[in-house]
Amino acid sequence: MSAYMIISVTPEDEQKFREYETATLEVVSRYGGVPVARDPQPLVLETDAKPAFGVILRFDSKQAVEAFYHSEDYAPLKEFRQSFAKAHALVIEAPEQ
Repeated sequence: MSAYMIISVTPEDEQKFREYETATLEVVSRYGGVPVARDPQPLVLETDAKPAFGVILRFDSKQAVEAFYHSEDYAPLKEFRQSFAKAHALVIEAPEQ
């Protein structure tokens, strides 16, 4: 069963966000994550939030997402992102197709 991390993010600084994305995708891949989608114009339905980007990452399991998210590798990147962007994320499991 795969797990999908669904992220909405609104950066205050586009250049910093590009730096963050590049570095983060390298760490994501170390934890078995794969980018599935990135949309600079996500369709927002039932919330007042208007994120600048929607991102989906696929991992092998929720445990793999947690290992990535709570890792020492990602900690400085998470702190960097929190300094210039608002983000929300959730993780859902889906059976293999």
